[in-house]
Amino acid sequence: MMKNLFLLVALMFTISATAQQAKKDTTRSIDPAGDLYKAALKQIDSAQYKEAIKTLQKAVKKNPELTAAYNKLAFCKMQTKDYKGAQKDLQHSLKLAPDNQECLKYLGRAYFYDAKYPEAKKHYDSALKIIQEDHELLVFIAELKIMGKDKKGAIASLDEALFHKPNYAPALFKRGVLKYEMGEYNYAIKDLNDGFKETKDTNYNSEIYQTRAKAYFEVGNYKASLKDYDKVVEREPKNIDALVNRAAAKININDNSGAIGDLDKALLMDKKNYVAYNFRGTAKTGLKQYDEAIKDFDMSIKLKFDYSSAYVNRAAAKMSKKDKKGCCTDLEKADQLGSPVAYKLIQQYCSGH
Repeated sequence: MMKNLFLLVALMFTISATAQQAKKDTTRSIDPAGDLYKAALKQIDSAQYKEAIKTLQKAVKKNPELTAAYNKLAFCKMQTKDYKGAQKDLQHSLKLAPDNQECLKYLGRAYFYDAKYPEAKKHYDSALKIIQEDHELLVFIAELKIMGKDKKGAIASLDEALFHKPNYAPALFKRGVLKYEMGEYNYAIKDLNDGFKETKDTNYNSEIYQTRAKAYFEVGNYKASLKDYDKVVEREPKNIDALVNRAAAKININDNSGAIGDLDKALLMDKKNYVAYNFRGTAKTGLKQYDEAIKDFDMSIKLKFDYSSAYVNRAAAKMSKKDKKGCCTDLEKADQLGSPVAYKLIQQYCSGH
């Protein structure tokens, strides 16, 4: 009897455990497509876009009407530059949900990346009608306007994006670059600085750092300009423009030897960089190496015969060598080429020449 009781208890335990396991398994498999979608989101958060694509493809295979999965598929494909694949996924999603604002927005984005600008505008406009305060969409629209050379229109869209979401970093960065291009250097610096504060300066963007560096240079803050160029060159040691422009900043704080070091590196990579020869000649003039400086100016002019800045700078080196005739000849040539400073220098140094 006792033996039978033990068998009965054991059997009940086994049945109970099996039932619980079955229940647990059933709970896990209620929404397999949803589980795959959640797994894909984690992969996307880790920038594992190719893996996420495979996971999402499994999800839509299990649930062909999961619009969110198609949208994320398209997002991942855009990260891997498969813009046509992204368009296909979003078009399928739109068939399932014609008024899905997110889908319309990102389909426009996929067309934008694929250089299909009229299609991009069409879908952006449709998305904007649904949600007018979408700050991300307004930045996308601004980028499209920039492509169409409508800088004022782009600024207006970015202003609107920042109205709906103050301190939105992508809008601040875009507006800062535009302000620089429009010659509004102090406004550009403010926007770019605010953008860096918002992102806590954790994301490196070469264009943004170089734009701020150039804006600082234009307002005469050479040390701040140099600091930004240092970051660029540290990340991109073969960035010739950054090396040449950093050299210009160094010249303006009398670090002529440091400037020459940067320009030597730039010229090793690009022997036909006439700006680098001009700046190196200027740095050598600052070190009183006049003959070597003139050789660099000669090379700069040989590469670009109408480079007025090189004529002005060569004139300075010649004047330092007491070659007044050669100096004034160069200044007259620079004036003919439209130099903004040559005429004043002629009046100052070449009177009676």
